Amino acid sequence: MAWKSISASHWQRPLGENERMIKWIGDRALPAGREHWSVTAVGTFAVSSGSEPLASADLASRLRRAWALLRFQHPSIAAVAGPDTLDYFVPDAAALAQWADETLTVLATDTSASDVIARLQPSPYATGFFLPRTSQFVLHTSHWRTDGYGILHLLDAFFGAVASDTDTTILAWGDETARLAPSIEHVLRLPAQPTAAVTAETAACLATGRHIANSVGLPPKATATADTRPSGTRSVRHSIPADATSALLAACRAHDILPLAAAHAALAAANLATSPDGTHYTSTMRFSLRAHLPPPYDGAAGAAGLYTGGYMARADRGEPWAAHAAMYDGLYRAGVSDGFVQARREYAVQALRVVSQGAGLLRSEVDMSSVEDVDGIVEMRHGTGVGTGTGTGGVCVEVRDVSLGVECLAREAYLFYWIFRGKMEFDLVYNEAFYEGLFMEGFLDVLVGELKKGLGVE
Repeated sequence: MAWKSISASHWQRPLGENERMIKWIGDRALPAGREHWSVTAVGTFAVSSGSEPLASADLASRLRRAWALLRFQHPSIAAVAGPDTLDYFVPDAAALAQWADETLTVLATDTSASDVIARLQPSPYATGFFLPRTSQFVLHTSHWRTDGYGILHLLDAFFGAVASDTDTTILAWGDETARLAPSIEHVLRLPAQPTAAVTAETAACLATGRHIANSVGLPPKATATADTRPSGTRSVRHSIPADATSALLAACRAHDILPLAAAHAALAAANLATSPDGTHYTSTMRFSLRAHLPPPYDGAAGAAGLYTGGYMARADRGEPWAAHAAMYDGLYRAGVSDGFVQARREYAVQALRVVSQGAGLLRSEVDMSSVEDVDGIVEMRHGTGVGTGTGTGGVCVEVRDVSLGVECLAREAYLFYWIFRGKMEFDLVYNEAFYEGLFMEGFLDVLVGELKKGLGVE
C-alpha cells in the first residue's frame, strides 16, 4: 500500500515485509539500548568560502540548515516506525526545530568517530553527528530505513545541502510528502499471495542457509565466554594507496575477474586461514536491487528506502584462491534474476518466521558487504566554489573520505569493501566484547596479503 494522508499533517503506510524482518532483527537489541544492523556512514569533508575555510559559527549554522534541507529532500529520514506502520508528520517551525535539536549533534572536540559509533543509541529518526576536530560527519539510521547504497546517497545529499544557500524556513513544508520512500513490495508490485514460481524461488533462496552448518568461525578473545554480552561496535580500516590499487585493478582485468570477486575470494582465504574449524567458509552474496526499481527510485530519490537482497554461498577449504575468485566472479556477474526479485516479499515473510523461532544457526565468521561505484554516488565537490585556496569565491564542500558500516552486536563480523578516489578500502566491523582490535588488524593484513598473492601483485 502507498503512503496515504491520515490528516493534513499526518501520512502513513504499512511496514513492508522486508522492513518488518530487518526491524525485528534490529529490535532484538533494544533492551540493551542498542540496535543490531543499524547503518552508519562517515564523511570527512572541508567547507570553504572563496579561499578560506568557513568560520565555525557559520559552519554550525549551515550544517543545521542542511540537516533540515535533507529532511525536505528525503522526508523518510524522519518517518517513525510503529509495530505495523510507518508514520510521517509534516513539521511546523517549532516541530522542525525540535526535531533538529533531537537528531543533530555537534560533539566535543576530543570525541572520535570511532567512539561515537561505539556509543550509538537507537533513535526513531536518522541522526547526525558533527566532529569539528576531524571535520567528520557521522550519519546513522535504522537498517529498516535504508541500506549501504542508500546511506551513501543520503550522505551525498547532505553535503550538497551544506553547500546550498536554501532558506529552509520558506520551503513549502507539506510538499515533501510526495518524496516519502515506498516499500520495495509496493514499488515493485510484488504479489501478496505467492505464486508457484515465487514459492519455489523462496525455498531455493532459504535453502542456501544450509551452508552455515560446519562453516568456519573466528576464535573469540580469551575473555569472551558463552555469557559475554556485546559491547561497542568498533572497526579497523585498511586503505590501499592509489598506485597499489591501480596495480590490483590492472591485475583483475588481466585475470578477467571483477575486483569485488577478488576481494571476496581474499576474504574467504583469510577466514579459512584464521579459523581452526569448519569445512568451508559461508558468506552472503549481497545485491542492491535499486537497478530493478522504476524511476525515480532507481537513483538518489530512493536513498531512504530498503532495497537489497541476498543469499548464501560457500567456499570449500582446500580449494585454491583462483577457484573461489572464479566462483564469486560468476555469481556477481550473474546478479539476480527477475524470479529472485519477485520473491522478495515471500522470502522476507518466511525468513522472519525462521529467525523469530530461533531456528537460525549462530555465526562467527567475517561476512561480506560492498558498495560499488562510490565515486558515482558521493561527489567529491559540491557548491559554486572549487576548493580551499583557489580564491574563486562561493561555498565549496570537498568530500575527502567516506566509510560505512553497521552496528554489530553478534560474534559475526562484517567486511565493508569499496573504492573511492582511486583507493581500495576495507573496513572490518566487529564487536569489542568478542574480538581485540589487534587481532582484527592482523586479519585484515592476511586478507590484503591473500588479495595481492592471488592476483600476483607484489
